Amino acid sequence: MLKPYLHLMRRPGAGAFFSAGVLGRMPISMTGLGVVILIARESGSYGLAGAVSGVAVVAGAVTGPIQGRLVDRFGQRMLLIVGSVLCTVGLAGLLVAVRADSPTWVLYALAFVAGGTRPQVGSFVRARWTHLLGRGRALQTAFALEAVGDEVVFIIGPVVVTFLATEISPYAGLATAGVLGLLGGLWLAFLRGSDPPGRGKANGKEQAPMPWVSIALLSLIGLGLGATLGGAEVITVAFATGKGQASMAGVVLAIWAFGSLLAGLWYGSVHWRAPVERRLLIGTILLAITLAPLPWVDSVWLLGVVLFCCGMTIAPTMVAVTACVEEWVPPERLTEAITWTVTGILLGVAPGNAAAGHAVDLWGPSDAYWVPVAVGIACAFIAAASITFARPKTTFAHN
Repeated sequence: MLKPYLHLMRRPGAGAFFSAGVLGRMPISMTGLGVVILIARESGSYGLAGAVSGVAVVAGAVTGPIQGRLVDRFGQRMLLIVGSVLCTVGLAGLLVAVRADSPTWVLYALAFVAGGTRPQVGSFVRARWTHLLGRGRALQTAFALEAVGDEVVFIIGPVVVTFLATEISPYAGLATAGVLGLLGGLWLAFLRGSDPPGRGKANGKEQAPMPWVSIALLSLIGLGLGATLGGAEVITVAFATGKGQASMAGVVLAIWAFGSLLAGLWYGSVHWRAPVERRLLIGTILLAITLAPLPWVDSVWLLGVVLFCCGMTIAPTMVAVTACVEEWVPPERLTEAITWTVTGILLGVAPGNAAAGHAVDLWGPSDAYWVPVAVGIACAFIAAASITFARPKTTFAHN
């Protein structure tokens, strides 16, 4: 199963930009939790902590497609350097502002700077794989490897930031997130050999048109995946707490992520004959099916088993979304298009969290699982609509 990935790593520069990409993505899983722990401890307000963390997430979602458009036109290097530095400055300013008990608007402003300037490293690395490999089986394996990298980030990051913030200092977790993001971003910036050239103004021509209807529907699937992840996470914590096993919530969520990691590795090692659109539809259908038993689960250990099965559908579905973007979008608009789907995932997490929290309050944890179940079913219908109505007549081979 690992042979295709070992072959990928032998490609010139691949191991370096993949490693830099994983390091540069660590703040994604560390910043929000680090902000919540820091501000909640220093101010005593979880409401303020969640709001400041939410501002950073929304800022990243808003500026992500803008970053992608600039990168497609001018290349990645300068944006990575400037963005990494500004993001670190924003996080450092937030640490100082919290320490100085600054006004709330200052915290919001600094969180917006930190979140809005953080480079969209995952999208940039996927664009590098496309530039290196062109279209084909190897690229699908690379996308699966990136999905595995995402899972590694979300398994390791929360553990590291929680340990640092609770055992060392509430400031240590967020500070470490900033340093890791800066190092990863700068490392990736200086790997110039794998940086796709900006092609937006090549030969005096404007950029090719974007298939916006297709991208909108794929981004809606990303929104649903984000809402599913965010909602199930909140409900799982409430479920474990209600069973008197609150400490098991983290273990169960790690099992979920591990299932996605294994599925991502397996998915990328298979030579698929089915078109990517069909794989996307099958992935969303399987997601809905594996989510369906959650409202009837009555023990934490059984919950872990069911979520492991759910996790097995997450990475393949995310890979299929990215692969659809790669086939449906002109080469010179690829990074921008990928950032739209990433934006969908980011924007889905917050409302997923909120809807799940309200559902727990109204119905209890078990019945609250109907929220991610409903979202999973909606994703399957959107995938069917994408294939039926929104697949572009022209597809692209990226060379």
